Amino acid sequence: MSDQNRTPITPEPGKLNVESDELRFIQRAARLLLHYNMRTESLRKRLQEIGEALWVPVQIHVGYRTVTVYTPDGLHVHAQAPEFRINIAVSAEVNRTIDKVCAGKLPLPEAIEILDKVEVSAGRHSRWTLSLMFGLAAGALAWLQSADWGGMAVISLASALGMLARQEMHRFHPVLFALPFVAALIGSLMGGLVIQQGWTHTPGICLIVPALMLVPGPHLINGLYDMIENNMQTGIPRLGLAAGILVAAALGIFLGGWLTLGMTTVPPWKGSAVPIPLWLDVFLAGVASCGFGAFYNAPWRVLWTSILCGMVGHGIRYLCLARGMDLEMSTLWACVAIGFMAIRWVGSMRIPFAAVAFAGAVPMMPGVLMFRGIGGAMEIAFAGANSSLPLVAGTLASIFKSAFVVGSMGMGLLAGAWLGEIFFRHVFKVHR
Repeated sequence: MSDQNRTPITPEPGKLNVESDELRFIQRAARLLLHYNMRTESLRKRLQEIGEALWVPVQIHVGYRTVTVYTPDGLHVHAQAPEFRINIAVSAEVNRTIDKVCAGKLPLPEAIEILDKVEVSAGRHSRWTLSLMFGLAAGALAWLQSADWGGMAVISLASALGMLARQEMHRFHPVLFALPFVAALIGSLMGGLVIQQGWTHTPGICLIVPALMLVPGPHLINGLYDMIENNMQTGIPRLGLAAGILVAAALGIFLGGWLTLGMTTVPPWKGSAVPIPLWLDVFLAGVASCGFGAFYNAPWRVLWTSILCGMVGHGIRYLCLARGMDLEMSTLWACVAIGFMAIRWVGSMRIPFAAVAFAGAVPMMPGVLMFRGIGGAMEIAFAGANSSLPLVAGTLASIFKSAFVVGSMGMGLLAGAWLGEIFFRHVFKVHR
């Protein structure tokens, strides 16, 4: 936006202080953008955009869960987030409010009041609707992993109950890692009981898939983005957070398996030998993406974007794998397509990139490989020096392959978004 088309909101000489509306607005915007998991470089650019619109030159320092904004006058405001969350409705409303302020269409006092109330006013899916959609998404993922009908039924039910448990526990502000641990434990306990009764012939899928719904895709991908953009001070802690969530979920799996089956590892992975046709693969990916989009509180009006990206991305990966391409390269090309599509709606709908890209790409997260690697590491720890060479080799292979697949996802989404920005800017004159 050019300066002549913008209504400047300039403070009077000597008026700017830490209690001024300009800095109060910047502080609230910084806290919300950070709290709802905007990656470091995007957060820095967004705050600079606000500063330019308010005619307040700023310098921004972003740390892990903290952001500090400095002015040339020596003033600064600080914001801290207790944890990282994904809430598409809140993020979209914050971005729309920032746009109105930058365009001079919304007075600062009114904008500050909107930001103060946005976490309540943005709304959420009801707990029963969300649990139902999450359960259906888990069932779709189980089908994609070739689970049998008994396995799919218990996976859907366990994931829905795990979601209800997480929502209930969240009211009491427990330790962060308690939430994925309890949800995975519920899934593995129910899966273990079904295996005991002989109601499923896919025991490995039955135990692991409920925990696949807990894979922290946004934290993993945001961490990779930060590291690719050379923001190591935030990228490494984000990856550490993701690793902690994965370990907590893995401990829940293995505790449930030990209590019900006396097992300290995941059963052999057995799925159907009949391949899933392309149309069914695409449909199931859309169902899974819908569940993840709802989990991220995407409003109904934008949920279709995540579904479409998930279907197109998974379809591309299916075709690549069918033609003999490696999993890493297949995932890379699928995520390039997702990133290219997602960036188109980021600007027009004012929704964060996570609303489309993460929900569309998360069904391709290599959760099975991750949990196999963690399980193998636990077996090595139990066996110590007596660990067999195949166990060590298999564990390292699972860990490295999952790391390369996640890296392919991050690189693919970033490359697709970059290509999309160039394409839409020069062909359709669309600016974010």
